[in-house]
Amino acid sequence: MRIGELAKKLGINPKTLRYWEEIGLLPSPLRNSSGYRVYTEEHLKLCEFILKAKSVGFKLEEIREIISLRFSGRTPCGCVEERIREKIEEIDRLIEELRSQRKLLESLLRERREVPASVCPIIESIG
Repeated sequence: MRIGELAKKLGINPKTLRYWEEIGLLPSPLRNSSGYRVYTEEHLKLCEFILKAKSVGFKLEEIREIISLRFSGRTPCGCVEERIREKIEEIDRLIEELRSQRKLLESLLRERREVPASVCPIIESIG
């Protein structure tokens, strides 16, 4: 299948496929006599994997590492589990930061201070 067909099946822009190829995430397909890229079912499966990994927060570099392990003949599941644990920890940190920020914002609304300020006493009262 050609790049447009593959992109349509995946619901992405053909430029994305070219970019993945350019950064080595997706192996370059063979080209036909006219010079058009010819993608296989393996390309489709790999692209589906990439999209699924992205959908749960994996970055392209992490995905490249996972794919590289697989193509080198090793099972990448241990690496994936480790990355998932790291992502859960990061989400937990972000949730705590957001809760803290929310509390601060709520207190700013509750405790409006009328103090001299150069712009806005609400924000300038943050200490």
